[in-house]
Amino acid sequence: MARQFVCNRQDLEPGSMSGFDLPGGARIVLLRVEDRYHACNRVCPHQEVDLDEGMFDGEVLTCHQHLWQWKVETGEAVGLAECPLTIYKVEIEGESIFVDPEKKP
Repeated sequence: MARQFVCNRQDLEPGSMSGFDLPGGARIVLLRVEDRYHACNRVCPHQEVDLDEGMFDGEVLTCHQHLWQWKVETGEAVGLAECPLTIYKVEIEGESIFVDPEKKP
């Protein structure tokens, strides 16, 4: 699967996140840190909870179910989390944001 258009840059405020369902079945959450964008699997690897219902402090994504946490830039587990979160490559072209759910950064 090739990269997929997700949204435009202005659709996501700094420090915010939003979930998207991509063609082919990939479920991602797109997060904005200042002018950088990160994408990861939207399904928590612990209890399969939707992570776009969690909390995002601008650096760390927290699952609302059992408080597992990950650094959004790397997918590295923080605190209670016992495994990393899958992250995906994000590409910006003009004002458009694309994600390839098969490629890691």
